[in-house]
This record gives sequence, structure tokens and C-alpha cells, in this order.
Amino acid sequence: MTPAARRAFGAVAVVAALAYTGPMAYLALNERHMVFRPDQFGGRTVAPLPDSLRLVSSRLALTSGDGARITGLVIPAADTAAQWLLYLHGNAGNMTSSILPQFYARWHALGLQVLAIDYRGYGESDDRLTSEQGTYADARAAYDWLRTVRGVPADRIVIYGHSLGSGVATELALHVQAAGLIVEGAFTSVPDIGAAAYPWYPVRLLSRQRFASIDKIARVAMPKLIMHASDDRIVPFSMGQQLYAAASAPKEWVQLKGGHMRPFLDDSAHFWGHAGAFVQRLRADLPGVESPAPVAPATR
Repeated sequence: MTPAARRAFGAVAVVAALAYTGPMAYLALNERHMVFRPDQFGGRTVAPLPDSLRLVSSRLALTSGDGARITGLVIPAADTAAQWLLYLHGNAGNMTSSILPQFYARWHALGLQVLAIDYRGYGESDDRLTSEQGTYADARAAYDWLRTVRGVPADRIVIYGHSLGSGVATELALHVQAAGLIVEGAFTSVPDIGAAAYPWYPVRLLSRQRFASIDKIARVAMPKLIMHASDDRIVPFSMGQQLYAAASAPKEWVQLKGGHMRPFLDDSAHFWGHAGAFVQRLRADLPGVESPAPVAPATR
């Protein structure tokens, strides 16, 4: 090879290396901003619940284990002994964003009291750097408030996590006692999501925010309801299937329609029929029913 050819080859190799490592460096440096998106769906502005929902609610201020100030939304029920839904939202927006107030209203109509929180960096919570461990601490602070301040028995708490919140909820359920765990639109882990989106990069090695529910769900002893929409375009349906397969009994599976955000509205009868039956069994301390293995949605 001539000197000129070697130089040309070297230049091409440098350009190719930069073309590969440049985006990889971008992913590594911006992972936190890709995982946590508090500025979407209304951003950090926490809105009052619509008057049309006729819900009595109040705001709550908590202090997380590392001193972060966390805000929450409390929707009580007339029956002070009613179950509590501890709701942990996804990676975008805040606890009142989009259609969440309607979601809370439906749970309230089932007779549950609701506590929803905003993690650090979200809503009106402290403007601290959000992290996986931070969300875990914030969820634990909410649970501890229910147990110690409100004196709620563990068997009257249902932990619910949607999307990113499913990872937070699974971690919490691994360490506390509760009546049951519900996850919806759940992923197996953040590295799995990243690898699916960027298969040509070593995302699994780069990822620092992991939320690896797939490694934890088998050790969660409480009854579990795992729900996933077959037309979810954000978190692959197959991840819900994998999570259910890895979960220990007692566990239930519900396949829904309505994408990532709207199954409770677009597949209302199915969603609330199963969710209502699940919390009713928890309320009555009845044994769970294990579902058959989930099947892949039909393709056309």
C-alpha cells in the first residue's frame, strides 16, 4: 500500500470511528435526560384536579431519606379504612399531567384512596438531579408516610407503577409489605429498552440508570397484576410478557388495548374489570388466580 493510500485509509478509519463513537458518547452523556423527562406533558406545572371530577384532594409535602423535598397528591375516601393506591407515574410530566386525574377518579370510584407523588426533579418536588436511586427513595418516603403518619396497615396498600414507575414500584415491593403490586406498560429494564432502540451500540454497557425489574420480580412475594397493551408503541408488549414469565406466583396477566397511556379509557371494561377484581380479592384476602402464559398479539 502506498503512503497516499495508507493516509486515505487512515482518514476513512478516523471518520468511521468518530461516526460510531460520537453518537455513543452522546447517548452516554444524555442518558439521564432520555430516561427522565419532567418537562413533557405540561412540564412541572402541577394543575388542580378538574372540578368536573368532584374529587376532594390535598397536597402533601414529604422529606425523602436523603433530604429531598417531595410533593404528593392525596385523594381520601369517606371510608377511612379503605385501601390506598400508591401511584408511581412514568418518566414524563407530573402527577397531574394529561389524563391522570381521570385515572385517579376511576380508582376513587372503586372505593380506593389515592396517594400519587412526583419524584425529585418533577412537578413541585425539589429541583434535584433525578436518578434511579432517588426515585426509589422518594417512593419509599411516600410508603412510609402512609404507614407511619396515616397509620395505614400494609394489607391496605396497593402499589401501582406505570411505565418508568413500574421499575420504581417493583423495587419498592421488593422491600416493603403491601397487599399487592400492579404494573402497567412495564419494561424489563432500561438497558433492554435502550438496546431495542439502538441495537448497534453497546447500550447495556453504557447504561447507568437500570431499573432492572426483570431481575427482581421473581423475589416479589405479594400478589401481582401485570397489564400491558398489545398496541403499546413505547414499551414493547414482549417486555410485559417477559416480566410476567419471570414473576413468581401469585400473579395475573391482562392483555389490553389502548397504547401506552390510554388502556383505562380505550379498553375500559377490560381494564377496570380486571383491576377491580384484583383489588377486591386483596381486600377480601382471597387467593389469587394465576393466568395462562400470555400470547403474542395477532399480526396482520
